[in-house]
Amino acid sequence: MTTTLYDTSRGIVEYTYLGSGPAILLLKGGHSTRNTDLSHNSLVYEGYSLLTISRPGYDYTEVSTGRTPEEFAKTIIEVLDHLSIAKAAVIAIAGAGPTGLALASAYPSRVTKLVMEAACISSGKDGGQRGKWLFSTADRVVWVSIKAMLKFFPEIIMKQKLTELTTENADEFFERLSPNDRHFVYNMLATSQSRKEYKEDSNSSILDLEKVHVPVLGMYSSKDKTVEFSNALLLKSHAPNCELYEVNADSHLIWIGKDARQVWEKRLQFLSH
Repeated sequence: MTTTLYDTSRGIVEYTYLGSGPAILLLKGGHSTRNTDLSHNSLVYEGYSLLTISRPGYDYTEVSTGRTPEEFAKTIIEVLDHLSIAKAAVIAIAGAGPTGLALASAYPSRVTKLVMEAACISSGKDGGQRGKWLFSTADRVVWVSIKAMLKFFPEIIMKQKLTELTTENADEFFERLSPNDRHFVYNMLATSQSRKEYKEDSNSSILDLEKVHVPVLGMYSSKDKTVEFSNALLLKSHAPNCELYEVNADSHLIWIGKDARQVWEKRLQFLSH
């Protein structure tokens, strides 16, 4: 995939911009890289243009572009201006939730809609202590080891990581996964990386959700062990124009499993109306 580096007032940002049609801004979650696709790239085949901006510390996006969600929201606006994108729908995944909320709150004229997909609402501790492996600082050597072991012992590594993503028994959950779903998990882990200079904020703060007036769709699973369902309830309770869709998924990975098609259709329905 061809990527572009843009020198903003706060530093270098990496992005990709694909397709044509109404713009969607995709903000990926913790440890996701330019090569991590949780199925969202297919939105270009639905008639949308997809702008994916790597978050601070990932790929070639410099940490200086946004040490807080509010700071990175300002950087994102610079990228939108550079690309002459007047407005965009925003999809925020997992740890990108606070940035999506900050963007929608501070720049409502630039955000048409916000989709929060298994996304935390608190900056700092993305998803809580139980999801620590996915979002906290991970030594690069550790990730190199994980990827090496993934090649030789894929089932063992996938099951190990699934224990952090589901409240269900990880072995039983893995056995229920289809071959395509297992391929999804494998690719997600194989394309992950540690975040450069990430520092967890022990005094995590929640943005004023009542200031988020754009239409919001929150899609969450009650069996998500990484981003607890309390995030969904808080979002629904405080965001003035929020629809909550409880996904019938057995883990944080709402993009696979028995309700995957419904998640795709629900997102498209929300974006098109």
